[in-house]
Amino acid sequence: MSSSRSPNIRGRRARSLAAGGLVLAVVAELSSVGLLGLSGWFISSCALAGAATFSSFSYIAPSGGVRAFALARVAGNYSKRLVLHAAALRRVATARAGLFDRAAATGRAQEDGLWSGELLDRGMADADSAGMALIESTAPVAVTAALTIGAVLAVAASTSLAPAAVLAAGVVGMAVIAHRTPGTAREAEQHTRKALRAELVTAVDAWTELASLGAAEQLAARTTVRLARLDTAREASGRRRHRTTLATGLIGTATLTAAVATGRAPDAPTFVFVALLALGVLAQAEQLAPAVEARATARAAHRRLTTSVPTTTGAPAAAEMRVWSTEQGIGFADYPLLSMALRPGRVLGATVARGAMLVVTGRSGSGKSTLLRALASSLQQANDGRDGRPAVVAVAADDHLFTGTLGSNWRLADAALTDDEIGERLAQLRLNDSGLTATSPVGPGGRQLSGGELRRVYLGRALARHPHVLIVDEPTTGLDDRTARYVLGILANLPDTAVVLALHDVPECLEASWHVTQLPLDHGRP
Repeated sequence: MSSSRSPNIRGRRARSLAAGGLVLAVVAELSSVGLLGLSGWFISSCALAGAATFSSFSYIAPSGGVRAFALARVAGNYSKRLVLHAAALRRVATARAGLFDRAAATGRAQEDGLWSGELLDRGMADADSAGMALIESTAPVAVTAALTIGAVLAVAASTSLAPAAVLAAGVVGMAVIAHRTPGTAREAEQHTRKALRAELVTAVDAWTELASLGAAEQLAARTTVRLARLDTAREASGRRRHRTTLATGLIGTATLTAAVATGRAPDAPTFVFVALLALGVLAQAEQLAPAVEARATARAAHRRLTTSVPTTTGAPAAAEMRVWSTEQGIGFADYPLLSMALRPGRVLGATVARGAMLVVTGRSGSGKSTLLRALASSLQQANDGRDGRPAVVAVAADDHLFTGTLGSNWRLADAALTDDEIGERLAQLRLNDSGLTATSPVGPGGRQLSGGELRRVYLGRALARHPHVLIVDEPTTGLDDRTARYVLGILANLPDTAVVLALHDVPECLEASWHVTQLPLDHGRP
């Protein structure tokens, strides 16, 4: 019951933290505007009192109010930043975790090219946009609303309803202008910039191959076109932003002039107080335009995060396969084979003991990868890895490395890995012979590594998880015969891990203890 309550408790805490941050933001801005208005009134009163021959004006109470507003402003701004950023980072972390949970839940899509590294990178950026909307969009809107209400009441109490109504109408007009300015231009600019950046990174990394193909001129032309598109999108976004700023500024100036002109202040200090108070509110209302843009960006990001989850079709559903996992090993049965390869009704099953290996082999298109995906998905549902080890780790034929160092990619599997431990694992996989270390850059998508190095880096990252079941699709791709035999030997000597491999060709070094299933089966039941 405690585990079922924890997500709800975390959700309530996150909402409470966000609400507290918004309250602190309102308090900080109210203190800023109050400090501005009260300071103007106090200075004006002191000037009039000093000019009079006899004056009973007491500066003690107003000066105390100025100091109180100043202290509240400083404390409120500091606390607001702490709390709002903490709440926003929690939202970002939740969005990122949800993204990877969906990727894990649809693990079959990775090999189909749907869960690509580019999609995950874009999802991470979308998670940042959705989480930071609390600071960039929600907080400015809430602060503007609270300031407007407070200022309207203060102006009405100090003078009359007319300037208060003018101030309220001006803020509403600025809000309407901001709302009618969509964030599509900003999003188009960001999309164009991202496309240009991705092409430049890829071109720089693959320059040798492109130059050998004689594609330098074509690449330069493509880059020039993308640069022109970025300039066009930037100009359009700038023009739209400039028009919105100009419109809101004109409305704010007209509102301030009308509020001052219609106000019937009993004395000069009150007149100054009303003018500065209205100025502070209108200055805050100018933040509505960028807040609306940030909101549009966050909504688009949220929509992509929640509706762009890849789905797979054609692969056997996990429910169609019976899977079990025990201390002795794993087993599966009733897996429906491809009807195009076998006559309808044929099913497959096998058992794999801990420390043993099942090799699935067959020609291209026989269903090896499909079988491995279905098995990995079913095992994830059948075993939750309560002892701290994951139930199953799958290494796809086209796994992904994130741009960065080799160590940063391996620490995705085990954050506690040190550089020395990574060095030992590299030596185990004979990757140190290539000069690779924990700090070696891998390039975009691992392009700075050879095909054989990539396969071993993927495998080393999976082994760092120490899973109950390790599923590897084509572990010897890109490896020479000697290195392939060495890697298969490592996989065959995992005493407490059941290993399932898909191989296009059965190696000559095949051990007698390895169980081999060839697809398609021509006769007999498995």
